[in-house]
Amino acid sequence: MTHSLIEDLRGRIGSTGPLPFIDFMRLALYHPGDGYYATRVPGHGGDYRTSPSITPWFGRLVARELEAMWEALGAPDPFWVVEVGAGLGDLAAGALEGAGPLSKVLHWRFIERFERVRSWQQRRLGRAVASATWSPVLDGAPGTVGCVLANEVLDNFPVHVLEVTDDAEAGEIYVDVEGDHLVERLGPLSTPVLAGPALRAARHLSKGDRFEVCPEFESWCCRASQTLQRGYLLLVDYGDVEPDIWSDHPGGTIATHGPPDTGPSPLEDPGRKDITAKVNFSAVLRAVEAAGFCPQPLVSQRAWLLSLGLAQVADEIEAAGFLAAIEGWLEQAEVLQGQLSLLLELGAVGGLGDLLVVRAATGV
Repeated sequence: MTHSLIEDLRGRIGSTGPLPFIDFMRLALYHPGDGYYATRVPGHGGDYRTSPSITPWFGRLVARELEAMWEALGAPDPFWVVEVGAGLGDLAAGALEGAGPLSKVLHWRFIERFERVRSWQQRRLGRAVASATWSPVLDGAPGTVGCVLANEVLDNFPVHVLEVTDDAEAGEIYVDVEGDHLVERLGPLSTPVLAGPALRAARHLSKGDRFEVCPEFESWCCRASQTLQRGYLLLVDYGDVEPDIWSDHPGGTIATHGPPDTGPSPLEDPGRKDITAKVNFSAVLRAVEAAGFCPQPLVSQRAWLLSLGLAQVADEIEAAGFLAAIEGWLEQAEVLQGQLSLLLELGAVGGLGDLLVVRAATGV
């Protein structure tokens, strides 16, 4: 018998006591029946937008990065992209469309646990679906030559939420039931592995300040490394580095995105809204190196896309729109102006352009 998300939360809390926030977040996002990603259209719609869902040019520009990787690997056939958390498949669709000489050897493997999302991805790819396969988990099956890719995925990894206490150490936030509501409780650290990260962050914060710890970075990067015989890791996400991620966000970085009628707290209306935490890229880089990857310097999405030709594409679209207006093709000029505006969003200061990009190699 399948229980609802609320029933499962109440049952687990009733049998084992308050849940660490990380366990609550995992259920709220990935519960098989009522979790946010089991019931919502990912990366599209009113709750939030991602770069691939804004314009196909994001995928087309990523294809240029993939082509450079393919050439650096000696032009292997096949060249695999293993994408985790692909949403509707917009990035893959754009990249496969713009793959150029890479298209003859490019294969796409989606890591997707939900069948309904897999069906959306298959429809989105259209005829390009012949170049794609699907797996429910990143299982670390070896032998792949290519790239493991995750765009705006790490911010949805469940996290422990810690709070600095009187003695400059940290306690952990748990989720409990009080009447008809879910409430927070402050308790001891749920696992000894949090002690080191807690000490590292607490020295930069004051009593009552909060921060997040994501232990899943290490295991995930190891599975990515085990998947690749030779190739690259490409990660794009919201976040910052230490100590700024703590000192600039003393209340923590947990955020929710959902319909207007849902409350701002992650404990309100669980399953109806996304829950995210800014990515600690210092922790990610440590995990990347521990997994055997050699990372390149961290860059912003703006700088990365400019290196892939964002400015040149913008100039070409602007010139085409200007020419269309001169010729009197006003509707086409308006369409091109709209495309230009969306393209420029990818590098916007204070927006998507501030996302950070990790590129790392193994066996290259």
